[in-house]
Amino acid sequence: MTKRCLITNPVSNANLLVGYLKAQGVDCYAVIEMDKVSRMPSLSEKKKGEFNAELYHGIFISAEQVPGPEELPFDIILAGSENGVALAERLSQRHGLTGNDPAHSGLRRHKDAMHRALAQAGLAAIPTCVLDGLSAALSLLPCWEAYPCVFKPQSSAGGEGVVFCRNRIELERAFLGADWGGFSSTWSNNDCFVLQPFITGKEYVVDMVAQAGKYVVSSVCRYIRCDELGIDSCPFVKKFTFLLDPDCERLRALVAYAQQAACALGIHTGAIHMELLDSPAGPVMIEVGARLHGTITPMLFEHCYEPHLLGQLYATSFAGGGEVGSARLIRRGIISDVISMAPGVFNGADEALAPLESFIGLQASVEVGERFKTTTDLFSSSMNAAFSHQDETVLWDDLAAFERWTETVLNGAALTPTAWQFLRDEYRAYF
Repeated sequence: MTKRCLITNPVSNANLLVGYLKAQGVDCYAVIEMDKVSRMPSLSEKKKGEFNAELYHGIFISAEQVPGPEELPFDIILAGSENGVALAERLSQRHGLTGNDPAHSGLRRHKDAMHRALAQAGLAAIPTCVLDGLSAALSLLPCWEAYPCVFKPQSSAGGEGVVFCRNRIELERAFLGADWGGFSSTWSNNDCFVLQPFITGKEYVVDMVAQAGKYVVSSVCRYIRCDELGIDSCPFVKKFTFLLDPDCERLRALVAYAQQAACALGIHTGAIHMELLDSPAGPVMIEVGARLHGTITPMLFEHCYEPHLLGQLYATSFAGGGEVGSARLIRRGIISDVISMAPGVFNGADEALAPLESFIGLQASVEVGERFKTTTDLFSSSMNAAFSHQDETVLWDDLAAFERWTETVLNGAALTPTAWQFLRDEYRAYF
């Protein structure tokens, strides 16, 4: 029997997912809301070209164009990006398929709703104030006392629009400079922003797959943010991702909290991407996405975990996919995101990376000869690369070589010896 899957708004790294599903014999279809794509004029030609139409049996340009279940039945409908979460939930309900309840979609998209739900479930949450316009924000300013604080769009991803404020002057500047009513990279209007006290702690991400309210762990990663490395221009942007063993003793409380939080947020099926802090008071969620981990990361997961995220998602999505268990780390892996300190023209070629033994692959948002921007968030990071090797010396030597290369061709941030020592010490603490 033919297995069919519909991918909603596959504009992130859906090629990885669709390529894997096709290899398992699944016919994949895509729906892309072109009316929303047209509102993103800044998309680079390379970004537009990342969508591989040849992977799909059919492509629809609006939800209304998707045939009903009698005409074209699907086994599953999956979000192809953060932009596709709400659409996947609505279409799953329309087609009578397993999915998360669209009536509670805000729990998985709006940061204030997420934390309110966690608190109501008795779980650790970050106090969150929602601001529905500039006048409301300025009215709050005289009585806000929780400094330092974080100001960001209600529905955003990748660090877009996030501002760290140490005092009232910086907060007022953030209010006045915010893109109120603008259209974000998650294809939503910035009608509201949120304000939260800044919570200290190491940052992690737990990826899981849910099936009928049960959760299998796909990965646990440690995010190394720029502020931990002395890169002050974009403090909340991650610079490195360490792949860790989900069964590591020091991570068990984090994983247990993540599973409880997923339940509280009504995520009962599909992929889960949850960012958390290990705060002085214990684990607390930053935000969640009911979708795959973005960028090149699932490809490295396939190399380093058994079972891996894409395989787990396939097994839970299709009848006969087999039993699904949580992942274990079988190879060491690290991802580096390029932090460009100044704009420029990309003048490098990735052939220079071929001799690196641990180099697995990269994802670039610019072509050779194309201009790149100063990095302010993950969307303006021009490249990320994946590395894996069992020999720790090889892994770190290759990572250092990649960083030197990016300094030359992408104005990448240069790490100090102190930063490198911190990275090595932090990594070894988990093994």
